[in-house]
Amino acid sequence: METLDRAISDYAAGVFLRYFRQGTLAGAASPHLDLARDMDLLRAHWALSEPVRTFLSYMLSHRHEAQSLLHFVRRTDDAVARGRIDARDTMLARRVAGHPSLVIYEEPVRSFNTGPNQVVAWVVHTASTYAARLFAVQPAGSAYARLVEETMTDVAAVGRLDALREVLRSVAVHRRPGPGALRDAARSRRMIYRLAIAAYDTLARVEAGDEEALRSVLQSTLIGPLEQWRRFELAVGLGIGEALAAETGKPMSLALLGSQSGAPVISCGRYDVFWQGGGGFYTPPALEPSEERLERALAAYGIQLAADRPDLVIADRQAGQVVGIVEVKYLAGDTASARFREAVGQIVRYARGYAPKAEIDGLVRASLIALSREAPDLLDEAAPAPRVMDFMGLTDGRLQAWVRERLLSSAH
Repeated sequence: METLDRAISDYAAGVFLRYFRQGTLAGAASPHLDLARDMDLLRAHWALSEPVRTFLSYMLSHRHEAQSLLHFVRRTDDAVARGRIDARDTMLARRVAGHPSLVIYEEPVRSFNTGPNQVVAWVVHTASTYAARLFAVQPAGSAYARLVEETMTDVAAVGRLDALREVLRSVAVHRRPGPGALRDAARSRRMIYRLAIAAYDTLARVEAGDEEALRSVLQSTLIGPLEQWRRFELAVGLGIGEALAAETGKPMSLALLGSQSGAPVISCGRYDVFWQGGGGFYTPPALEPSEERLERALAAYGIQLAADRPDLVIADRQAGQVVGIVEVKYLAGDTASARFREAVGQIVRYARGYAPKAEIDGLVRASLIALSREAPDLLDEAAPAPRVMDFMGLTDGRLQAWVRERLLSSAH
């Protein structure tokens, strides 16, 4: 079970990057990601990750470890010399200016704008930039809020250190430290520079798609839903989006979960995928006799019929109609056959509210049941029955076959 749970969380990692509801640390062992699509969010997770937090914490507890460099600045003054006098230039300047007490000298000045400190400042500034971007999209109650706030508090405190004020004024995210600065920081024996270069290298490896770096960052930051069954629902939704993209040739986009209620979580071309909501397409059907009796029995206690909703709904935005319903069942303690029967009953019931009576069978055929394991075999492909698959079907081609043969064919 633990192996399956980890596989589900790894597969849904790209969605979890955008999951800003209440949740818990999900981590990732082998995250399923699209680097081009997910890179900005991966940089934001780097800003919250253990290498950056360790670096910031060390900076705050060792405020005077930053090393300065002594260099000489040429000055011209009147009868005052705060350094080594340049006798030749002083005499020439006096003759030209006619000023007998003019002095030209080299003043020793201590500066923190050194190569290693430029690496430190770039890491601080970049972490601040991406943490602020992530904070800007957080809804109330986001599970990431605490991590973001802690990082931003530490970044602000580091930014107030005297040693970094000068160098922070000249740093920019798009202008990275030069090879000399990186080399000097890497060679330094001071822990402040070793931690800075470690954080910098981690980001560079994340951007290159290095799996070990991705794992080290996401293990300490990636948050998913509290319940495993919700994680499985999101994994199935992501799989459907990727299958739609593969079959239609259109790019898939993932929404930020928690920022806007009722919006699709995935869009691909003309298709939208809604999670835990019907997208406004549901029309309550007339109650059947057994449902009328249940309604009257509940009314005697002042209770209304439960408003059920599918786990996932796929809608054709251009046609303005639902083309598929998906029920997702994560098997914990019940049997696969019991959960499968429950899912079939739900799809048949939901279909009455998403299609006219004459089209219900077609919608049921275009729908899907996803079990975490032990999916039964479909014996009659022509029957008005949904297809079924287990978690492995997300990656072995069965999900894409359902999209091609059932979902898209029913939509046209």
